[in-house]
Amino acid sequence: MNVETSTITLTAQLTMNSLMAFVKKAKTFHSHVSLYRNGHSINGKNLTSVITFNLTVKENDSILLIADGEDAQEASMQLVEWLQNEMNSKKEETLSLM
Repeated sequence: MNVETSTITLTAQLTMNSLMAFVKKAKTFHSHVSLYRNGHSINGKNLTSVITFNLTVKENDSILLIADGEDAQEASMQLVEWLQNEMNSKKEETLSLM
């Protein structure tokens, strides 16, 4: 069994659309996807859990993404990359509003 863990630092709060897209993307992998922070772990494929989890994290918090299964490496790599791109685009939007 493959287990991949990646630490992500949140540089921007994610919107509801971003959270829905993340869950949809997580569901494309066979691996179990978890998000972990401060002793709490949630199922990254469950929208309600992801929304609740998102409410507890603030900018600059670090979260751990854990993928566990046959395509764990691919899942971890793609989801982390997707999250980072998503947060970078949020930053640019915020700057353009100022």
